[in-house]
Amino acid sequence: MSLAACARNFVTKRRQVKFISQKTEIEIGKKAKEQIVKEYGIYKDLDWQIYLDQVGQRVAKASDRPELQYDFTIVDSDLLNAFAVPGGFVFVTRGILSEIKDEAELAIVLGHEITHIAAWHGLEMLQKAGLLGTLTALGAIGGAALGAGEAAIALAQAANIYENLYLLGYGRANELQADQYGIVYAARAGYDPEAALTFFQRLDKIEQEETAGQHISPYWQDHPPTQERLKRAAKWIAQVEQLQKQPSLTYNRDKYLAMAARLPHGESAERGVIAGRKYTNVPFGVTVEVPEGWKMDTSRAQSLVSFSGPVPEVRGLLQRFPLPHETGVQEFAKQVARKWGVQEAATRDVDYPAGHGLLWQYGGDYQRFRTLLLVRGNAGYALMCQMNTDVYLQYLVDCEKIMRSLQIQ
Repeated sequence: MSLAACARNFVTKRRQVKFISQKTEIEIGKKAKEQIVKEYGIYKDLDWQIYLDQVGQRVAKASDRPELQYDFTIVDSDLLNAFAVPGGFVFVTRGILSEIKDEAELAIVLGHEITHIAAWHGLEMLQKAGLLGTLTALGAIGGAALGAGEAAIALAQAANIYENLYLLGYGRANELQADQYGIVYAARAGYDPEAALTFFQRLDKIEQEETAGQHISPYWQDHPPTQERLKRAAKWIAQVEQLQKQPSLTYNRDKYLAMAARLPHGESAERGVIAGRKYTNVPFGVTVEVPEGWKMDTSRAQSLVSFSGPVPEVRGLLQRFPLPHETGVQEFAKQVARKWGVQEAATRDVDYPAGHGLLWQYGGDYQRFRTLLLVRGNAGYALMCQMNTDVYLQYLVDCEKIMRSLQIQ
């Protein structure tokens, strides 16, 4: 018996197969938020959180999925980005809030992310990752008890897909659809849709500057070219304004700029920098490179740098652990095992360009891990590659290249 059901997409109004219930969608989103907050950190300013929630809820109520409970979070990063995960969870960075110049532009950005949720774009990622069938087979849908046994494992695996949304995006077609309906929702909420043009014009300038400097943020890699978005936005704004009986003119520029003035700017030098496919951290004397087709990101709070492969199932990170006293690599490995919850791993001594260390290999039917552990001075380093088992052999060489590129002075 098939557990999948047909449902009408909130945004497109077309009927499509929906494999999981809204309850399961929300549970996945909650778990994803836990992981995202742990990895990236949140910006703790109560006034900002209240303000963001007020604007977000106003736009959400004007969306095509207003009955869902939406949750808005500020990620503590200078990286310019915003993203959403299923179940109503929206994230914006300090970086993008600093580039926004009024409340109407904020409404456009939030409307874009709300569209991803309303149109089930996140569920498409689960389908591509082969997890919708797993969730269905385990009964983690409909009225099944969530969080128990194998269903909990499936939910955790599903939530893990969204941890790397900084680097993945939802694909060109879905991003353009989110632009279109983000404009519609902001206008319905009473904001001037023309704000989309001013925001995209500013993004276009930033994109050109970053392209010239050969430092492309994940935001540009995830989204269609800004020039294309500008042209399409102008058409969509004209359509919205034709349908409006009373034009939307809300901007609240002064209030927004007063809030933006509270935001801290700049990242610590200890965060390091990315230039092309190379990460450099001068204070710690660390460099590492990724192969062609891979992406890097420094926004995670608990790692120096994270990276993702050409497919979502392949990713990794480099983490640094300060050591309070002289520690050997064997003892350091035990500490990492406790922190990461590694129960058992095949371990061997290795010599890499970064020096002598230990190599872990562990995992199961679903995922495989390969981790290089090193101790240098008063710090330990763990460089981990994580791959779905079915693509492990395909990307093993790439993982080895990353480990051999690591240098610690």
